[in-house]
Amino acid sequence: MNISTGIHPYTRLGHMEALEGAIMTERRLDIAANNLANADTPGFRKQGITFEEYMLKQQDGTSRTAKGEVIWQDMSMGSVHFTKNQWDFAINGKGFFAVQTPAGTRYTRAGNFMLDGQSRLITQDGYPVLGDGAPIVLEDTTGKYVTVSPDGHFFVDETDAGKLDVVTFDAPEKLERMGRNYYKATPAAGAPTPVDTVNIAQGYLELSNVNTLEDMINLIDLHRAYELQQKTLQAVDHMDDKAVNSIGRLA
Repeated sequence: MNISTGIHPYTRLGHMEALEGAIMTERRLDIAANNLANADTPGFRKQGITFEEYMLKQQDGTSRTAKGEVIWQDMSMGSVHFTKNQWDFAINGKGFFAVQTPAGTRYTRAGNFMLDGQSRLITQDGYPVLGDGAPIVLEDTTGKYVTVSPDGHFFVDETDAGKLDVVTFDAPEKLERMGRNYYKATPAAGAPTPVDTVNIAQGYLELSNVNTLEDMINLIDLHRAYELQQKTLQAVDHMDDKAVNSIGRLA
């Protein structure tokens, strides 16, 4: 790049830095707001975001730094709430329920299930919950006592009616979010494998692992940071305007 003497190559550097800062803060706001919106979603896992700098080659062969975002997931367990509902289930420890969707098998920590008209155990979205690799079907349970043992076996009265599929991954934080609290297996997460020692609690529901107070404080801080970036942009614009209309004016 040929630069004339006395001319800085990045005359818009102030704008660029302020704009990048505003964009990053806006992305953090989106993540924090989504966490808070799902504070009451069973089994929800909160997210965070960080940014990495890397060198970006420009057309003229020069380089400048650019920033890339990395979204991470906090897979720590949420608190468990007693609901008294026999179709609510919580996994104590690691693991995911497997469900059948039109797009293939998906995984979730949300155990707020129910029975449909075909006596299948389904999610709130109507997807069959899997047991032994197939949808769990509980024949007529009218007047019968349905229980689930800690290892995931269904019993209608005293008859074994199948076992919940509970699987884990080598790197569950690498699972891909598919919306509606479902996850998709990825090569980075590893293949789903059955949990060796399952601990299922019937009549309980795992809540979100979002810390509402912590995220509210974080959201307020991010709003302030975003406002500061906007003021910085306004200040740079003001300096440019002054340079054009005052300093550059012929005497």
